[in-house]
Amino acid sequence: MNTARIAVRYAKALFELALDSNVIDGVYRDMKNISRLCAMKEVKDVISNPVIPLQKRKDAVIALTGDDAEKVTVNFISLMFTHGRGEFLAAAARNFIDLTRRHRGIRQVTVTTAVPVDEATKKEMAALVSGENAGKIEFNEQIDESIMGGFILRVDDSYIDASVRNRLNRFRKEFSLAGYAEK
Repeated sequence: MNTARIAVRYAKALFELALDSNVIDGVYRDMKNISRLCAMKEVKDVISNPVIPLQKRKDAVIALTGDDAEKVTVNFISLMFTHGRGEFLAAAARNFIDLTRRHRGIRQVTVTTAVPVDEATKKEMAALVSGENAGKIEFNEQIDESIMGGFILRVDDSYIDASVRNRLNRFRKEFSLAGYAEK
């Protein structure tokens, strides 16, 4: 079976259960935490290490989710590990987050800049993206000094690269194609 399908199926099942149990907010919060946890190298190593007994890996992940995790979330983690699907936990969490955002109409906006953005600019960008639905934006800010200036804006799956680095790369490519290559 396709590995992406496994994560999607588990995420859909969890989403439907959370929706039916009316704990979607708590599970959404938990899945965001799990997604952040699973991005850490140490946690990835524990989850994928076949030397560590399955029960210990499951217990470690459950302990990392915290005491305030929803019962549905704890049961989901337990189910994933019991069925030997622990390595799909991060992908299932991402898929659950996407399903919840679509269900709620939440748009995810990520702006990457070379320097921190002030609050007024954040609000202006969020207003531009959302239109009348100002309450349905998750705004994330990333700092990447390598873009030198400008910004990179990602709204859901759309992407605008207005960075200085991108412009310089385009100029470099155009000059190269015109025969003015660097020597």
